[in-house]
Amino acid sequence: MTRKLATVGGAILLIALTASGQEHKWAGRALNETEWRIHEELAMLPFHGVFETLDFELRDKTVVLSGHVLRETVKINAERVVKRLDSVETVNNQIEVLPPSRQDDAIRMRVYRAIYETRSLEHYGTRASPPIHIIVKDGTVTLEGVVDSEEDRTTAYLKAVKSAHHVVNDLRVAPEE
Repeated sequence: MTRKLATVGGAILLIALTASGQEHKWAGRALNETEWRIHEELAMLPFHGVFETLDFELRDKTVVLSGHVLRETVKINAERVVKRLDSVETVNNQIEVLPPSRQDDAIRMRVYRAIYETRSLEHYGTRASPPIHIIVKDGTVTLEGVVDSEEDRTTAYLKAVKSAHHVVNDLRVAPEE
């Protein structure tokens, strides 16, 4: 029932935005109608969280999916929801399913707590979809997503470094409107 309400709510929002002629923006980038629909479908996937990333590139009517997920079902569902869009003919699914690892799971939790329990960053954790994603593979942490300022980007990195040995900071700062 919640999934149906979210889908209906998302569709109503999409129709309202289209009717108002509002430009779709995400992470400071303007998206065309098809890109916006793909973004929305991926954002609403169940079991997709802060320890995963889903990215896409639209090339004519072909969508290239990329990113890292913990479960094969998220990879499969991402392809399924994008493939059913009328404006998409082909999906090239390059999403990587991360191997199970207790060590990586422990690192994920340490880094998560270090970042989201930091006073200056805790507001990111209250969003419906937290924007700082923590990808851990073979002990290496990659921070991905979009933050509001260079200070937040640096703080997240420094907190992660205290909890893990190898950290790559791929966080981007959203451009000011």
